[in-house]
Amino acid sequence: MKNIALIGPRGVGKSKISRKLSKLTGKPVISTDMIAVYLTGGISIPDFVKSDSGNWKPFRDLEFQILKQISGSKNLILDCGGGILFDQDDSGKEIVSERKTKILKETAFVISLSRKSEYLVEKIQNDPTRPPLSSVLSYKTILESRLPQYRAHSDIQIALDDRSVEEVCEEILRRSGWA
Repeated sequence: MKNIALIGPRGVGKSKISRKLSKLTGKPVISTDMIAVYLTGGISIPDFVKSDSGNWKPFRDLEFQILKQISGSKNLILDCGGGILFDQDDSGKEIVSERKTKILKETAFVISLSRKSEYLVEKIQNDPTRPPLSSVLSYKTILESRLPQYRAHSDIQIALDDRSVEEVCEEILRRSGWA
């Protein structure tokens, strides 16, 4: 059976949903962010990005390597970092990552999770553990540019607003064929 990959903006609830899915199915969760921390010797993502003057390109390359490593696996729940669909071009501009989206589509049933933008902006701006995605652009600007990409590169979209974790997981299991 194909993996399930949860994608969406940071703070949407991918980790919480993936953990509940794991409890319901007995399938393991793989967090791309946690693997990245492990592979960097325990360096947090904010510190990893900060060590390269705020350049996200090395981290995006690491995400690609992680996806390549797990691409042969089946029956996993992938808890993908919010930037999993993206890379940076040589000028530092964020672009859709053809290499990462290709792996996700080939190996997983991709589910885009969403919430109201206002909720996400408030949550992220008040969380000091999340590194800035840009020294120039606001999180809201980046979020608005990313939202259409999450929808475009998923098999289904699920809004989490005003829904319990259990309701969302039931819908994921039903619509993914994992039920």
